[in-house]
Amino acid sequence: MTGRSRIVLFSTCCVLFLAGALAQEEEAGARPVWRFDFSADDAAKRFSKEWSVETKFMTSAATFNVKKDGQEGFLRMDADKATASVVCNPKGFKPSGAPVLRWCWRMVKLPAGADGRFAAKDDQAIGLYVGSGGMFSKRSVSYRWDTETPVGSDGNCAYGGGTIKVKWFTLRNKADKAGEWIVEERNWLEDYKKAWGEAPGEIYLSIACNSQYTGTDAAAEIKWVEFAGE
Repeated sequence: MTGRSRIVLFSTCCVLFLAGALAQEEEAGARPVWRFDFSADDAAKRFSKEWSVETKFMTSAATFNVKKDGQEGFLRMDADKATASVVCNPKGFKPSGAPVLRWCWRMVKLPAGADGRFAAKDDQAIGLYVGSGGMFSKRSVSYRWDTETPVGSDGNCAYGGGTIKVKWFTLRNKADKAGEWIVEERNWLEDYKKAWGEAPGEIYLSIACNSQYTGTDAAAEIKWVEFAGE
């Protein structure tokens, strides 16, 4: 083989290698199929139309507001001895084709002494829930920013006399700094099937801020959230 032939062969191999690497990267990286960006110009208007607020244990106050800080927009959640959540029904895609949940969040204030391992302390600054089911039977997976609960912990809990069942995962806790944006990614569909033995049909997405059990206050913010798939 001549020197020129070896150069051509080497170049061809490099091209094929890079092409293969790029193909694998594209296959591994799930693309967004649904997204809500709280920085968008119409975020506040869309939020009021597409999300509903659900409040519980309102001994004081809980609020959800779309805010702007310069060019940066986000949903701000505050709970004072209360629990509240906002809920939407993502549309335009099949849940089975969008197994990845991604979001960007930051903690502002943790509910003091909260610990998801104990029912009497089950508060979080913020939790994201992907679930399915009707009024009397809901099942979901939840990703939480806890206070005392160790990162990597998981468990099961139920509310509403057992009509609402949750498989939860602690992703962050008091060891993580307040006020810093963090991007998370989780295969919610895999977690859901492991927890409940089957894939859901239609789904809902809920974002909650909880402080009623500890009788304290909590605050957090989320910049965007999306479902991604092939």
